[in-house]
Amino acid sequence: MDRKKANDTITNEHDEKDINIDSLSESEPLASEVSQEEEAKKEDPKETIQRLNEEVALLNEKYLRAYAEMDNMRKRMERERQEILKYGKSSLLKDFLSVYDSIEKGILMGRESHSKKKDFIQGLEMIEKLFLEVLKRHSVEPIKTTGVAFDPHYHEAMLEIDRDDMKPGMIVEEFEKGFKIHDRILRPAKVSVSNRLKKRDKEEI
Repeated sequence: MDRKKANDTITNEHDEKDINIDSLSESEPLASEVSQEEEAKKEDPKETIQRLNEEVALLNEKYLRAYAEMDNMRKRMERERQEILKYGKSSLLKDFLSVYDSIEKGILMGRESHSKKKDFIQGLEMIEKLFLEVLKRHSVEPIKTTGVAFDPHYHEAMLEIDRDDMKPGMIVEEFEKGFKIHDRILRPAKVSVSNRLKKRDKEEI
C-alpha cells in the first residue's frame, strides 16, 4: 500500500509539472510578437500617418494608370470598329469599279459607232445611272474633275497640255473616273492638266 501511494504521488507531481509548462507556454508571448509590438510602440504617429499616406498615394497611382490603359484600349477598339464599318467593304467596292468602266466604255463606243441606236445607248446610260446610285448607297461617290484644279490627293496626271485659254494646273480632260469612299480614295481620277504656253512658243505661233 505504501508503495502504491508513493507511485501515485510521483505521477501527480509529474502531471502538475506538465500542466505548469503548458500554462506558461500559452501565457507567455512569442518573441516575434513582442518585437512587433515594441516597434509599433516606438513608431511615431506622424511617421505612421505619413507611411500610410504614401501607400495610399502609390495604390491610387497604380489604379489611375490601369484605368487610363483600359480607357485607351476601349477607345482604340471603338475606332477600329468604326473603321471596319466605314471602310471594310473598300476592296470589294473597288473591284466593282471595273464593271463601271466597262459600262462607261460601252456608252462611249455606242455614241461613236452606233449613234442611230438611241434606245441601246439610253439603256446603257440607265444602267450607268443605277450603278452610280448603288455605289452612293455605300458611300462611294465619283471624284469631281470638271472645272476644278488638279489635286494630287484626288487626281493622277497622265499628261500636260499647253492651253493658253486656261489657268495652269486646271484639269483639261478625264481619262478614267475616280471614286472615293467617305474621305478615303478608292481610285484617283486619271486626267490631263493644263500648262501655260511659254513665251517662245507664243511667238512661234
